[in-house]
Amino acid sequence: MPENHLQDLKFLTQAREPLLGLETPLEKADYISFGVPYDLTSSFRPGSRYGPEYVRRFSANIECNSYFRDFDATQALIYDAGNIAFDYRLPTMLKRVYRLSRIIDSMGKIPIMIGGEHTFTLPAVQALKRHSPSLVILDAHLDLRDEYCGLRLNHATYLRRLREKRPDIPMLVVGARGYDRSEAGYAEKNGITVISSRECENTAKIHETIGGFVEGRDVYVSVDMDVLDPGYAPGVGNPESGGLTTNQLLEIIQMMEGARIIGFDLMEVSPLYDNGATAAAAGRILVELLAVISGTRYL
Repeated sequence: MPENHLQDLKFLTQAREPLLGLETPLEKADYISFGVPYDLTSSFRPGSRYGPEYVRRFSANIECNSYFRDFDATQALIYDAGNIAFDYRLPTMLKRVYRLSRIIDSMGKIPIMIGGEHTFTLPAVQALKRHSPSLVILDAHLDLRDEYCGLRLNHATYLRRLREKRPDIPMLVVGARGYDRSEAGYAEKNGITVISSRECENTAKIHETIGGFVEGRDVYVSVDMDVLDPGYAPGVGNPESGGLTTNQLLEIIQMMEGARIIGFDLMEVSPLYDNGATAAAAGRILVELLAVISGTRYL
């Protein structure tokens, strides 16, 4: 597929400020980022449609060095494709995310999706046809309901729909604490590994679990910012107390060093309820994920 194909996609709008403030030509890029400004299935606090622009702004104004590794984000070659143009129709937006993710993957580049509601992890993972990915999700919720608010597909059901479509994908959810009992039963019955936020306090145990899960595998990483405690990330749609600290989350990301990360997303940043902490944390998570992918040595 020609590498100028992205420029022919009429549903892309130009980013006002590129991710991390970096501008790399498409042909030289290792990563292609894009935003999904959509939150119409939000069940509590909408506003994540504004997340992509805030994450861009804050990521461009934080120090870009890794806290853990000999890595500077300016080493990452990122082309920011802009946002997917908003359409009220969820099926249309899902198709656009799938098509763009598919093109990025076919170009041999790593997609970075910034949301927006978590629903769009579904098409992003489905689009990775060149791989048999494992999925690591950092989230306060399991998102395994069969139906929520009268909808079969939304931010609280997308992972169940993905499991139904791709029962072959190994799935690990880290940081969960707010979920219905039926979701926990579904996870156990369908082989979805769950590490609760309380279990994350046992660093040695989760290091063993996460390390064993990702070692040598193609892995897609999805971060719902509500995995963090609201004290660290107030700007999310469905805050849940008892979450991870920012440092805990950054340490968990380092535990994925044995993986071949083939794509990742940062979802559910809702700036309307934020003081900047959530978008700043998203920018830091972005840098540390890039540092892990780079394979650079620990400091």
